[in-house]
Amino acid sequence: MLVIPRAPDVLALRVERGWDGAPCDDARLHADVRLQATPEGLTFEASLPHQPTPRVPVAPSGARVANLWEYDVVECFVAGRDGRYLELELGAGGHFLALQFDAPRRCCDPLESLRPKLEHRADALRWTARLCAPWAIVPAEIRALNAFVAAGGRLLAHHPLPGARADFHQPQHFPAAALAEETR
Repeated sequence: MLVIPRAPDVLALRVERGWDGAPCDDARLHADVRLQATPEGLTFEASLPHQPTPRVPVAPSGARVANLWEYDVVECFVAGRDGRYLELELGAGGHFLALQFDAPRRCCDPLESLRPKLEHRADALRWTARLCAPWAIVPAEIRALNAFVAAGGRLLAHHPLPGARADFHQPQHFPAAALAEETR
């Protein structure tokens, strides 16, 4: 079971295989994801090498960008016991997207008014972004999570998913997860 600890500890995940578990030898597509619980909310940090042909939306850094998954992005899905789940995305240009779902692929709240604490930095090799999702939008009783990369025309997953084509909206197949006790 994956356990999201209280800060300063972190749950570190590596995204380095295809969405279906196939090996991905291109290290430029491998991402690091870090999760931790803070008094303010669930912190999601992602780091990915710069892509040879970057896909970054034309929008100010820090902006919410609809359909961010069409660009270079690292995603984290966090599912609750009631079937609801939260999709968090961080993009190479410092953009974000957060969506709430009440069933697979059924968005119940696009969270358009959300203005999370967001940090972004880049060096010569990679970008790193960090977002704090307030507890009010995080599913109650977290039971599963997964992390993904969409970059370089490829789709990768921390934990592989079944199917003939990539579909990240399969919370029933995510690895089991929970918050450390007495976190919220």
